[in-house]
Amino acid sequence: MSTVHDTPPSPSPAPEAWTVEALRTVWEHQRGRLQERIAVVEWAVAALAADDLDAPLQDEAVRAAHMLAGSVGTFGFLAASEAARALESGLTCPAPADAAALSQLVIDLRRGVRGEVALHEDAHTLSGS
Repeated sequence: MSTVHDTPPSPSPAPEAWTVEALRTVWEHQRGRLQERIAVVEWAVAALAADDLDAPLQDEAVRAAHMLAGSVGTFGFLAASEAARALESGLTCPAPADAAALSQLVIDLRRGVRGEVALHEDAHTLSGS
């Protein structure tokens, strides 16, 4: 009868490091698509300011803002997610008088998704530490 010697498992990266690295990889892959969605919202707000927002662009912008709210929140950009939610709400039934406030929300959204700051700073939050 032979004795089987178990070899110790090789060390693997901590789950937190893997999660942050996976999110960073997905972020890099999705960044362009997110910027396109922000541009759609921005065009809709500009059209609203010019009192020229048509229904197809409005619908597209509401969908884009909705997708942005979830997407950017997943990556840890919580302030940007809140701005996207407010844009979604504001674009659902917009009035030209709302354009200035919505423009500021677009600025907040763009600022909120710059770089990878949230992925680095929120690594402890993502790991539950």
